[in-house]
Amino acid sequence: MVARVILRRCVLAAMLAMSLLLATGCQKNEYQPPTPSTVSVAQPLRQSVTNYLEETGTTEAVERVDIRARVTGFLEEVRFDPGTDVQRDDILYVIEQRPFKANVAAAKADLDAKEVELTRAEIELEREEQLFSENATSERSVVQAEAERDAARARVEEAKAALDRAQLDLDYTEVRTPIAGRVGKTLVKAGNLVEGTEATHLTTVIQYDPIYANFNISERSLLQIRDQSPQRKTDEIDKKDAKILLRRAGDKGFPFEGRFDYADLAVDQSTGTFMIRGIFPNPHLEIVPGLFVRVRIPIGVEKDALLIPERAIGSDQAGKYVFVVDSENRSQRRDVVVGVKHGNMVVIEEGLDGKEWVVTDGVQRSRPGAEVAPQRKELSMPEGKAETVETGEESPIEEEPVKP
Repeated sequence: MVARVILRRCVLAAMLAMSLLLATGCQKNEYQPPTPSTVSVAQPLRQSVTNYLEETGTTEAVERVDIRARVTGFLEEVRFDPGTDVQRDDILYVIEQRPFKANVAAAKADLDAKEVELTRAEIELEREEQLFSENATSERSVVQAEAERDAARARVEEAKAALDRAQLDLDYTEVRTPIAGRVGKTLVKAGNLVEGTEATHLTTVIQYDPIYANFNISERSLLQIRDQSPQRKTDEIDKKDAKILLRRAGDKGFPFEGRFDYADLAVDQSTGTFMIRGIFPNPHLEIVPGLFVRVRIPIGVEKDALLIPERAIGSDQAGKYVFVVDSENRSQRRDVVVGVKHGNMVVIEEGLDGKEWVVTDGVQRSRPGAEVAPQRKELSMPEGKAETVETGEESPIEEEPVKP
């Protein structure tokens, strides 16, 4: 009985499997084409843009003076607070003045004595001349009196020079700043001996406004600048009115604007670079000397430039390329030559005429000849980016908490 039940179940399972096999064999095996990939396409943006050259530079004080002692003596006073602003001719230090005042008094007394001697010599000469006119003395006596008068005059001049020197030493006991600026910390405390023979370094004064920014450009960049102005002489760069933009580490954009101040006389053959210096107003002392900064200089305007998003550009061993969509909605590869970056946009120098529909989003889903589902969009330059150009990879700026 049990064997009969088992046999019946096996027969039913075999019949069910046979029916499923027959049902499957009746369906058609047809090729189902893949769904076209959705991509965003846009025509290149045509716009005139200003090209800039961007380099890394360092800031430098326009004026920097090491304040040093000119006479030897004990330091009596320090008349400034470190880190404060000082004006030209402000007294920073006072060296003990009593020895120098005594020297001035002695020099004045010596001058008075020499002037008395000169007066006596002049009187003696007049007397000898009077006697000579009366044939009461010899010519030799007159000549001797003249010599004594001239010697007395020389001694008076010597005494005047000694007095001037003594007065100058006394003046040097008041150590003044020759420029206006910010004074550093004092390197010598009151009560210490300072020497004028070895010119003891007392402190430093730096002028912050205006301030220099020095940077170097390559030979290629130099030639590129000259190509923008072919009338300029080959040994001269003079763009005093051209602006230079500057930013510090952490700045957004380039908030500081200056101008050209100096360009080197020749390319440095050891480095292949050309030095340029800009000068920047710094009334709020926001830029301090010694900073690493980025500077940006205009090198010309490119009219009717074709721009596409940087993300639309692919790269392989053959070079740069983009995908364009033809009238049959099929993507085609187009090799291009790219120019400079303008924000997130890139100038296309060769390969496009501006009428193509370029794949801007979905490049990774495109391949030559593949059908796509294009969604047309219109490109626009992000605000403030029409003149934001990077001509090369940006060098890092070391950010340091330096404050004036």
